[in-house]
Amino acid sequence: MRSLIRRVFYLLIWLSPAQAFESIDLQLDSLQRGAVSIEGLHFNFSPVNADKPGLFVQLQRIESSFLKGSVSAELSCPDAVYLSNLLTCKDGSIILRTAGREMLQVKMNANFHIPDMHGQASFTLESSWGNLQAELNINNEQLWDFRFESASLELSILSNLSIPGMEFFQSHKITNGTLDMQASVKGSGSQTREISVRASAKELSLEGESILEKVNLLLESDLQWQDARWEFTQRIEANSGEMYLQPGFSLLDEKPGFYLDASSSILSAVLQGNWIAAEKLFQLKTLHFSHPGIIDLQGQASMFIGETDSLRTLSLKAKIKDLAATYPVYLQPILLQSNFSDLEIAGGIELGLAYRNGALDNMELSLQEVFLEDDASRFSISDLNSNLLLGNDENSVQSTLSWQGLSFYRLDLGQGSILFESTNKDIRVLEWQDVSILDGALVIDEFDLKNIASSNFSMRLGGRLQPISMDALTQALGWTVFPGALSGEISGLKYSDNKLQLEGDILISIFGGSLTIQNLQVDDLFSPYSTVATGIKIKALDLEQMTDVFSFGKIEGSLSGHVDKLRLEDWQPSYFEAEFATPLDDEAPHRISQKALENLNELGGGLSGTLSRGFLRFLPAYSYGRLGFSCRLLNRVCELGGVEDSGDSFSILTKGGLFPPWVEVKGAGRSIKWDDLIDGLKQISKGEVAIE
Repeated sequence: MRSLIRRVFYLLIWLSPAQAFESIDLQLDSLQRGAVSIEGLHFNFSPVNADKPGLFVQLQRIESSFLKGSVSAELSCPDAVYLSNLLTCKDGSIILRTAGREMLQVKMNANFHIPDMHGQASFTLESSWGNLQAELNINNEQLWDFRFESASLELSILSNLSIPGMEFFQSHKITNGTLDMQASVKGSGSQTREISVRASAKELSLEGESILEKVNLLLESDLQWQDARWEFTQRIEANSGEMYLQPGFSLLDEKPGFYLDASSSILSAVLQGNWIAAEKLFQLKTLHFSHPGIIDLQGQASMFIGETDSLRTLSLKAKIKDLAATYPVYLQPILLQSNFSDLEIAGGIELGLAYRNGALDNMELSLQEVFLEDDASRFSISDLNSNLLLGNDENSVQSTLSWQGLSFYRLDLGQGSILFESTNKDIRVLEWQDVSILDGALVIDEFDLKNIASSNFSMRLGGRLQPISMDALTQALGWTVFPGALSGEISGLKYSDNKLQLEGDILISIFGGSLTIQNLQVDDLFSPYSTVATGIKIKALDLEQMTDVFSFGKIEGSLSGHVDKLRLEDWQPSYFEAEFATPLDDEAPHRISQKALENLNELGGGLSGTLSRGFLRFLPAYSYGRLGFSCRLLNRVCELGGVEDSGDSFSILTKGGLFPPWVEVKGAGRSIKWDDLIDGLKQISKGEVAIE
């Protein structure tokens, strides 16, 4: 295409004023050059003494990867004059149309010096988008430079362009904003060698996944072609307006967005580096991002850019003086789908890390008097300090972590400190201060972290829970107070792939018997939608002790059983299979008070036997054979069973015992809503069920 235009101008040179001609008229069906294709080219030039003087160029259809859809163009200079190798266009115009609609109209005054296509071409353009000036100089050495200036240029023009490397504009629409810009481009032949841009965008507004509202931006950009690579330096500054930015990466299946207010402080970023196209290697030698009072970030990076982007190296240093100000702006958005999405937080952080070839190379984390508390009262920590170091060689380094206060749900734990040793990106605990938990303690014998900050990160913890009295625990949790003790042997608490697994059992000694939690596993630990799976074994609970605590009415005897396949979603049971019954070899007396019997009747659905007839209903206690029930929970409905099942009905309490009168309770229905069952148990435990 360029050679065709050159030939046209060669023809103009040959047809000097001494050569009389009426007009030049060229028509071509199609042209293609690189990423641009043209259909229906019509070129007409008539000297001023012709019947229809002027220069006219029509392009019926232009397609390019730089444009959204196809465009048609018309250039007309009704007063075009060619004299002494100078082509002058006065009061000319350029009209661009898309889909039959006028997209842009530009008024043009231009002078083209075209001796052998060298010299100077200067343009003065006026458009509905703003004022533009352009100047092109070409010398005989094929060196050229192009200068461009704009004043109050309407930025909505970018919404009609599709610029490679700027796909961001394809999914966003600029609704407001003007641009003042000075740009220069220098080169030789077909090679661009230097680009310099100074730009100021005012009142910029943008709609799309990211949103800008009346933002003022300053941009300084310099690029130079040296040693087969582009060297660049860029500075961008936002000093007014509001922004909601979605960088595009996903975290826990969500794309986080960041709200930045540039009206209260100036945000700035400086980037220096190079781009080696032959190797598809992008090197960022300097990165400095500053958000005063919020965060200061410096770093370097290199990555291969192609069909599959690959981060080669990354080095970052971040300084946060005030977590209270930084958390809602930069931390909370990436934690929205985790259990750390709603925190009250304070303190300072300094983080330095180096990443190389897919793995963390080294890291240093300094925490200064950090305080955080979950707004849902699930956990809190105060005066957290650390100088955590992570190395990547055989030389071990030591670091510490300490805190003054720690709580989990309603449990206030004591202060603690840990001494770590790091070797080859793995961390193990050298010393651990036992953490008090009420009147007990957590003793750690083993604590190892491996492959930190990589996809195969894992953790292993081993130790034991020294007995905590259930009296202290239930008071702290706001439960009904009852005696007993909580203890456990943690042979291995493992974390990997966002999954926490417990090897070993947690033993709770209560009501003269025991409750053992087995095979505990938590999936999606750091998600608000985490699930818990476990099993529970119950052995020889003293029913008299238990019913005295919960105001159920007195029952003598013992109870054993199990809860299998227990699954909790959002800490609410979604499935389990439970069975509880009096052991067959139970030697304790089996007696039940009238109050307890009436409460069982409320849950079981009806009484049978002789209790409801005559004077027996006034007796304070009765004998029974066995007590038991089962529940299979599915879809928030409990499918009920008893200690005996006759097909049409089931027995919660069977006849038996040493002394009359004997009594039994049978269930009247096979299912009950889980919420109704829990509400009934709560009322019974508070003594709220009426006894008639």
